[in-house]
Amino acid sequence: MQVYASPFVSKGRWSNLRELSSTPRATGYDARFQPFTGPGPGDFNIKFFNSNFVVRWEYRPGSTLFLVWNQGRDDFEPTQGTRDVTGDFNKLFKAYPRNTFLIKASYWLNR
Repeated sequence: MQVYASPFVSKGRWSNLRELSSTPRATGYDARFQPFTGPGPGDFNIKFFNSNFVVRWEYRPGSTLFLVWNQGRDDFEPTQGTRDVTGDFNKLFKAYPRNTFLIKASYWLNR
C-alpha cells in the first residue's frame, strides 16, 4: 500500500511593477527601469491538493493487481485575502474533488 499527498498553497501581491525604459543599458536602476503603467497582474491565492492511494496485490508469482484512487482539488481567488494558511486548507478541502479510480491487472503466462 502506498499513499502520496501533495498540498500546495501560494499567495501573492504585486507592487512597484517596472518595465525597461528607453535606455536599458543605463548604470542607474531608475534610468534602466520605469514604472509600468499598463494593467498589472492581480493578486492571487491559489490552492491545490493531489493525492494517490495505491494498493498492489501479487495474487500469484508474476501476476499483479493494482487498485488506484487519485483525487485532485483546486481553488483560486483573484485576491490575496487575509485568511491564514489553516483557513486556506479548510477552504481547499471544501472544494469539489476530482476522483479517478483505476484497476490494472497483469497475468504472467507460463510457457
